[in-house]
Amino acid sequence: MDSARSDLVLTATSREPGHAQRDRAQGYVPVVMYGHGTDPRALRIEEHALLQLLQKRGSHHIMQLEIDGESEARQVVIKEIQRHPVTERMVHVDFQAVRAQEHIHTEVPIRIHGEDRLLKRGGILQLGAQEIRVSCLPRDLPDHVTVDVGDLNPGQVLTIRDLVVASGITVLSELDEVVVSVVAPRLSEASTSS
Repeated sequence: MDSARSDLVLTATSREPGHAQRDRAQGYVPVVMYGHGTDPRALRIEEHALLQLLQKRGSHHIMQLEIDGESEARQVVIKEIQRHPVTERMVHVDFQAVRAQEHIHTEVPIRIHGEDRLLKRGGILQLGAQEIRVSCLPRDLPDHVTVDVGDLNPGQVLTIRDLVVASGITVLSELDEVVVSVVAPRLSEASTSS
């Protein structure tokens, strides 16, 4: 495993279904791993380790899941994180196992660059979509898709169709969905005062 991905490793242990509350009290997050026609596996991961990984790298990556008693780590992606409605604490995570030669369908975050240049030129940015849905092989999954808005002018709109993605990646989102639009300051002020 290369050093760039060595921080994308989590250790999981088997858990007994029906004891999720006890696991949480002991500092674990209950998780389920599914995929490739196998029965879902009830597992648990140390909450602190999972939080550290998510804060450092985000949730849109291929991760290595080392499961107790197995000689090889599984490649997985996070499909869903369920959070407590008040505390925002993770209460459950779904992982999907992936294979190197099989396409995966997942979301990739959109990162905006150049907003400071846009503001200097008098434009105000309005955000739309914050991620795109893609299909690709696990090795081609990008950390994010970058949009440079620094040279945009008021009245311009960028849609998902305008995003530049690497070869090997198929965009599954609606191509006409707005990513960003730029308005002039007066238009923006008038809309907020009405």
